[in-house]
Amino acid sequence: MLELYTWKTPNGRKVPILLAELGWPCVLYLVNLGENEQKSPEYLAKNPNGKIPALVDQDEGVVVFESGAILEYLADKAGRFLPAREERHARWEVLSWVYWQVGGPGPMFGQLGSFAREKPQDGHAFQKFREEARRLVGVLDGHLRSKNREWIGAEYSIADIINYPWFEAVAGFQPDVLDGADAVKAWMKRMAARPAVKKGMALEV
Repeated sequence: MLELYTWKTPNGRKVPILLAELGWPCVLYLVNLGENEQKSPEYLAKNPNGKIPALVDQDEGVVVFESGAILEYLADKAGRFLPAREERHARWEVLSWVYWQVGGPGPMFGQLGSFAREKPQDGHAFQKFREEARRLVGVLDGHLRSKNREWIGAEYSIADIINYPWFEAVAGFQPDVLDGADAVKAWMKRMAARPAVKKGMALEV
């Protein structure tokens, strides 16, 4: 049995999307960040970093934290949504975009969201993170255009799953960073239309 500890944030929605795509049952535990439940001793035993999400695979006796690691673990376990190790080029392309999200859109869009809530929105930090968000959107847009792809990898994968919740979030609180990124907008529409994505975004696992 899988146990998922998560919350209603972009990072918290990635694993539910993959679980919905796989159709795997899961016991869902909501870790209320507003109440600092992620800092409780019980939760820190699962994730010493005190962040969500965390996954416990009771059948394997495995505990995994950090969204990228969890997605890679589940995709490898299922043999789906991540090319096999023998498909080296395709696998490492997908994983490159997985960890691009971990180091780029995740923290940068998150910082932009924090500064976007401040008034007035004309400070140096806000401008810095807005420009970096635009640059990152342009990176993905250029990739999709140059490869003429519907998905980030050659096929739908955890690269799409890990990136979508943050792109959906930034479209909500700072939509101008998507200006001109038509390939990204089309990709987002394809993602939003997938039943499992809808289910995962609603934390229905």
